[in-house]
Amino acid sequence: MGLFGFLKKDKGEPRSGVVIDVTDTTFKRQVIQRSHKMPVLVDFWATWCRPCQVLGPILEDLALDPQSEFTLAKLNTENNQQTARQQQIQSIPAVKMFRNGQVVDDFTGARPGGLVKRFVNKSLEKSLPAPKISGSSDPGQRLVQARRHLAKGRGFEAYVLLDNFPEGAEQADAQTLLPVASFLFDMDLGDLPVDKYGAPAEALRKRKYDVALTALAALEESDEDDVDVQALELGIEALKNGR
Repeated sequence: MGLFGFLKKDKGEPRSGVVIDVTDTTFKRQVIQRSHKMPVLVDFWATWCRPCQVLGPILEDLALDPQSEFTLAKLNTENNQQTARQQQIQSIPAVKMFRNGQVVDDFTGARPGGLVKRFVNKSLEKSLPAPKISGSSDPGQRLVQARRHLAKGRGFEAYVLLDNFPEGAEQADAQTLLPVASFLFDMDLGDLPVDKYGAPAEALRKRKYDVALTALAALEESDEDDVDVQALELGIEALKNGR
């Protein structure tokens, strides 16, 4: 992933939904799992920490920049000590960049905006670590594993297996199923409106593929939701027909 021009004048509307609060309960899903789709920068902070009050707005401004490419997750260490211990947070503010479920870079203490921008760019330039989720190296078996996850409504696990699928005759089938995995994954992350997509998602999880297709057909495709309804329908058809 290349540099994004933080030093250029901002253009476009600020991004929405890219600054989230996480807790002990939601950290695995909203940070570890989400980082398989996009980089997640975590701000470990506390209300009594004055340097945190300085650094926090800098991180939020970067996340809201229209040209940025990461989600900012904020964790209050006072209220979520279990995660703070697991992440070995000994002083705050502490910042960690997660990609594919792993920390690729971090720093502690307040920094001026220019250095924070440099840290983010450097983190995004690093080689993407391999996912730790196990999957067969054999394309045929890997596709079978992904289909099993989809049959159980496990969007995250299926997404990891289908994304960057190994070369082979099954690669086209994997690409057809990937939008289904991505859709269920986004629903689990809360990135899509439940009132609009809840019905087809629930039908998918129950393997009621015709119901899911009917629910999708009733929707007006919306670019702002970032859902390719046609690709999603093709993927559901493939699941329905055992492909």
